[in-house]
Parts: sequence; C-alpha cells; structure tokens
Amino acid sequence: MYLNIVVLPLFSAVAAGLFGRFLGYRGAGILTSSCIVFASLLSWMCLYEVGFSGSATYLHLWTWMDSGLLTVSFGLMFDSVTVMMLILVTTVSSLVHIYSTGYMEGDPHLQRFMSYLSLFTFFMVVLVTAENVLQLFIGWEGVGMCSYLLINFWYTRIKANKSAIKAMLINRVGDVCIALGMFVCYYTFKSLDFTTMFALAPYCVNDTILVLGQEINSITLIGILFLLGACGKSAQLGLHGWLPDAMEGPTPVSALIHAATMVTAGIFLLIRTSPLIEYSSLTLTLITIFGALTAFFAATVGLVQNDIKKVIAYSTCSQLGYMCFACGISNYNTSLFHLVNHGFFKALLFLSAGCVIHAMADEQDMRKLGGLIKAIPFTYSMMLIGSLSLMGFPFMTGFYSKDAILELAYGAYTWEGTFAHWLGTISAFMTAFYSFRLTFLTFFVDSNAVQGNIVNAHESPWNMSAPLVILAFGSIFAGYLFRDAIIGAGTDFFGNSIFIHPSHLNVLEAEFIPVSVKWTPVLLSFAGAGIAVVLYSVGVDIMVSFKRSYIGGQLYTYFNNKWHFDFIFNHYLAKPALWFGHNVSYKVLDRGLIEQVGPTGLVKVLGRVSYFISSLQSGLVYNYAFTIFLGTTIIMIFLGSWDYLSVRAELIAVLFVFVAFLSTQKEVKNS
Repeated sequence: MYLNIVVLPLFSAVAAGLFGRFLGYRGAGILTSSCIVFASLLSWMCLYEVGFSGSATYLHLWTWMDSGLLTVSFGLMFDSVTVMMLILVTTVSSLVHIYSTGYMEGDPHLQRFMSYLSLFTFFMVVLVTAENVLQLFIGWEGVGMCSYLLINFWYTRIKANKSAIKAMLINRVGDVCIALGMFVCYYTFKSLDFTTMFALAPYCVNDTILVLGQEINSITLIGILFLLGACGKSAQLGLHGWLPDAMEGPTPVSALIHAATMVTAGIFLLIRTSPLIEYSSLTLTLITIFGALTAFFAATVGLVQNDIKKVIAYSTCSQLGYMCFACGISNYNTSLFHLVNHGFFKALLFLSAGCVIHAMADEQDMRKLGGLIKAIPFTYSMMLIGSLSLMGFPFMTGFYSKDAILELAYGAYTWEGTFAHWLGTISAFMTAFYSFRLTFLTFFVDSNAVQGNIVNAHESPWNMSAPLVILAFGSIFAGYLFRDAIIGAGTDFFGNSIFIHPSHLNVLEAEFIPVSVKWTPVLLSFAGAGIAVVLYSVGVDIMVSFKRSYIGGQLYTYFNNKWHFDFIFNHYLAKPALWFGHNVSYKVLDRGLIEQVGPTGLVKVLGRVSYFISSLQSGLVYNYAFTIFLGTTIIMIFLGSWDYLSVRAELIAVLFVFVAFLSTQKEVKNS
C-alpha cells in the first residue's frame, strides 16, 4: 500500500509520456486520473493507519551511498506529518487531473500535459516521504523542474517562457541554500538521515562552524539556510517574484502549484526540521518576521490586481506568510493544519477561476468581466465558498486554522509574536476586501465583457464541475472535522514527528488572551468584505476620487508595482550582474586572461619557441659548436645559482607568464 502511493504517479507519468500516442487523447486522461485517484484513496487509508492509529511506518528500499562515514539509504518514512501532506497532495492532484481532462480538451498535447502533472505529483510524494535530506533534495529539484515544464507548457508564448525562466532562476537561490545546509548537516552530525540528526540535535547545540573567519553556531546556520531555501520554494518576501508570474501556465497548473505541490514544499521543510530549528532562537525570530512581512506585503498587492488569477496568486503568497510565522512561533501543527485547509479552498478558487476563464473565452481581466451570476450560477457558488473560507468566515475551514494562528501569535507574548499578530490581523482585513472585490467584479457589477462572450457564457462540463463540489465540501467541513484531532489541546496526533521545545509551548496561554483580541480578526474580515461590497456597488465615485488624489495615486502605483521589487531586482541586481558577466567575466577573463595564459597563449608560445629552435638548424658546424658552448655555460650558471633561484622561483614563474602574455597580446594586435 505504501509503496504504491509512490509508484502509481511515476507509472502514470511514464505511461502518458512515452506511450501517449498509443493511449490516445481519452486514454491518457483516464489512465493518469485513475492512477492518482487510487493513490489518493491509499493516502486516506494511511491517514487512518498512521495518523489515527499511531502506527508510523518506515520502508528501507536500498542502500544508496556507502562511502566512509557517509551512508545514505533510499527509504520511505510515513509518519503523521507525511500522511497529512499525502492526503493534500494526492487528493488535490487527482481532482486537478480530472479537471484537466475537461479544461484542456482540444489541446493537441494533452498527453504530455497529463504526464507532466503526474510527474509533478510523483516528485512531491518523493519529497514528503523522504527519510533523509538528500532524498528530499531529489524531490525538491524535481518539483522545480516540473514547475518549469508546466508553466512553459504553451512554449510558443513569450510570457510563458519568461515566467518559467524566472521561476527556475529564483528557485536556484533557494536550492543553493538547501545544498549548503545539507553540507553543514553532514559536517555537524556526520549523517543526512533525519532520525539521526534529530536525535543528536540536543547534544550539538553549542557546536560551531568557521565561516569566513567567523564562528557561527551550526544549528543556527542550518536553520537560516533552510529558511532561505523555504523562502524560494514558498515565495516568501524577497524570493516571491516568481509566484504571480507562474499564472502564465494553464489554470490547472496554477491550482496544483499553489494548493498542493510547489509552494507547500518550503513550509513542509520547516515543519519537518522542527527538531533542529527549535534549538535556534535566531532562526525562529527570522522565520516569524519573514512570514509576517510576506503576509502583509502580498495582501497589499492583492488589493489592486486586475487579473483574476493574480489576485488568487497573491492570496496564496499571503497565506503562506501565515504558515511561515506559525512555524516561527513554534506552532508547527497549526501551520500544517492551515496548509492542508488552504489547499482545499485555494484549489477551489483556482479551478473556479478556470471555469470563469473557460466560459468567457480565456478572458482573465476582471475589468472585462461582470454580470456572470446569471450565466454561471454554479461557478459563482463555488467561488463564493472559496472566498468565504479564504477570508476566515466563521465555521468555514479557513476560520479554524487562520484565526488559531493569530491567537497563538498573540499568546506567544514576545515582540516578534505580537508583530506577526497585528500584521496578520491587518492582512485579514485586506484579504476579505480583495476576496469580495474579486467576487463582486466578476459576478455582480454591470458587464464590461465582449457581447459574444457574455451571450455564449455557459457552465463547465461535468469533469470540471465535479472536482469543485468535492473541494467545496473540504472548504466547508475539513476544518471542523479535523480541528480537535490535529491542533486540539492535549492531542497526540503528531507524536514525535513534530518537536516543540517545552519553553516554546503556548497553546494554553493562547486560550486565555482577551476576547477582544480573538474577535478583532473576525470583525475586520467582515468590515473588509462589507467595504468591498459598498465601494463596488454604490461607492465607485469615491474610489475614483481617491485614486486621482495625490496620496491615493501614490499608494495605488506603489502597490500595483508590487512595492517596486521587480525594479529593484532588475536595476540593482540583474543589470549589474549581466554587465559583469559580459564585460568582465566573458571579455576580460574568458576571452582575455584565461585564453592568453591558458590554451591560446600556450599554443602561440610553443609555436614561437619551436620556430626559433628550428631556425637554429642551419647546417653550419661553427653554429652548432657555439650553441653547445652557450648551453653548457647556461647550465653551469644555473647549477651554481640554484640556491638563489629556488628562493625566488615563484617570482620567476610569474615573470615568465607575464612575458608570455605580453608577447601573445602583441601577436593579437598584429593579427
């Protein structure tokens, strides 16, 4: 059962990718969807056996590396954290597979698309079931590769090419940090196995490593490197730029990346390595600050976006900030709970947006939509459920996890916890505003759509509508059904898979915070939703006047330009890097110094020397006698001066290279 969860996505990816032309259009869709659905059913069985029955399972498949002290096995680890991630990944992925058979109907490359989706799922499953850091790194790199393939699926579009390259390059920063963190793990623990590292962590709290002449605590360095890796994958502030641009891929890809696979990998890494980062207060503080700033930043940018998918994308970035700072205040179980809940309603929002785009002939600009509630009422109902859950409407799925995170942040009674609480509370207000702005502009305001689009708007076929119903059920009831089991006080659901240092426990403190603090996020969410409805129904003139004012115009421009992060990166990082790469690295080093001192210079020097030596062959005896005499004299001088020359051998070698370089430069100028 456990092995099939890993093998089935790989089998469906290989079958659809290599034998898609034999399976046909429908055959590839049926095969891949069936394999992922079956893997999803097995994951739910694992949840009962591992999570609720407390029977963690470890499968040793083979010994991968065995060299000296380094022994790396390839095995599967199924604990409570893993099975919670598995039900999210496989359930959402199976629904996305089914949805794709309808959304991508008519695309000539459906088989390739379905193969990529299955491969994406496979690498994510490898990542969450890994029993060591190196195996996790395989899945980490695999999901990055698949995100590139899927974002760039319509590779004839220039925007898709640029977005895929941007996602790949930004994630390389995080990948390098993960690789460095892996090296520090081996240096500190002499092992890459999770169980070994976690068992040794309390004994290595004071270990240090020398970096650039400075002694740094090893566990702190590991935590910071893993945090930077998580910032890349989970789009935290600074490395977030790729996430909104990933919308250039097909909508099912957006749902899979944002709800279940790519962006969840970074948060999963922080949760998985909780036994390490719990011993570094600096790492926890940085995680809290990064998460709080990301939640606030993305919420402000989402207020002014006009692309329906980008609004939802920035909401993903904001919610990832909540999950991140929940890890920073040592509430990993609540972070994971919100991660799973978020997967349901975020997939619902993206797939509902896909139904809108499908109905309106691929139109995504909300300013060119409107009035769709009569044309597609079912899609409106699904979008409304997702928006209510996203804003944390009472007793919806998002309410149980997001409000719990805010209460726990306040109950930490630290400056970083209070900082995260109030930024998260303000972000909750903005989340409700842009969620209802999206719903109102799409379904209620007077239509600005092309007449042919609004007349021909229709509900999606059954294979696109059925997944929405299942996700809507999860968006309404998942939080209520699993809350007490996962984050309830005294629950032992996670056992030893999550470690919280006793000094960081604050579950009971959060129960006794002031009632006004508990109610503030809920009231602000209602206020944000109400203000959005009023402004976009009867207060349009107020918004226009505010936008035309100096302050309003500056704020709108600042938020719409995404805090100018793209400009800063392009102007101060990318442009100097490109200039250095072309003018210094390429022209001076590669084509200049390295070529002249290296292969090109050596060939030219040897050619000159050989020409000079061959010219000595004159055939005259007195020339040969003089050459022998001169050579003997030089050898005698050299042997007599050996002690003097050996001390200055390095200087002589440098002078020789410099002379050779000057001679070749003269040759280049003459040619």
